[in-house]
Amino acid sequence: MSMKQWVLLMAALFCGFYGCLSLQLKGRFEPGFWHGEAVGRFGMVAVSVETDAVSIINIEIIEDHEDEFIGGEAMRELLELVLEEDSTNIDVISGATVSSNAFLDAVDNALQKAHRK
Repeated sequence: MSMKQWVLLMAALFCGFYGCLSLQLKGRFEPGFWHGEAVGRFGMVAVSVETDAVSIINIEIIEDHEDEFIGGEAMRELLELVLEEDSTNIDVISGATVSSNAFLDAVDNALQKAHRK
């Protein structure tokens, strides 16, 4: 391999690595607080989702009209699971399907606003 070919190869590798690195550093979210809503069994479910560039940092349920002991408990459990998994791609809570889907849809709604374009 000639010196010119070697330099071109190293330049291509460096640019390829740097390009990938800059994509990772850019992240998947705009950092901030994002509001999302969905309709639950007994009314609106609203959440505030905090993101940094790469993950979901916190979720706060700011409004819900769900049954405290069934839907409310399910949403609190799902909140912990979403933070743990850093994803809404999780199973709903049996017996509280409508409330579970409303919570996950509200979080998804917020995350759609947070996604980088």
